[in-house]
Amino acid sequence: MFLDQELKKIQEDKNRLAICCDLRRRLVHIEVQGICCVVRRTFSNLTLGLSVAEQILSFLHERKGSRR
Repeated sequence: MFLDQELKKIQEDKNRLAICCDLRRRLVHIEVQGICCVVRRTFSNLTLGLSVAEQILSFLHERKGSRR
């Protein structure tokens, strides 16, 4: 009787631990996805910024050439 209760308590603890571990795994997965999104967004913004800078420099170069 005592051992049955003890085994039941151990099994419940084991189940809670398994649920906790699963939730942590899912949280890590979500956090990694978030980091990847930030990196992609930053890269996209940098690419867009470089493209805009190239267009501005090209415009200024053409403008300078047309003044002469």
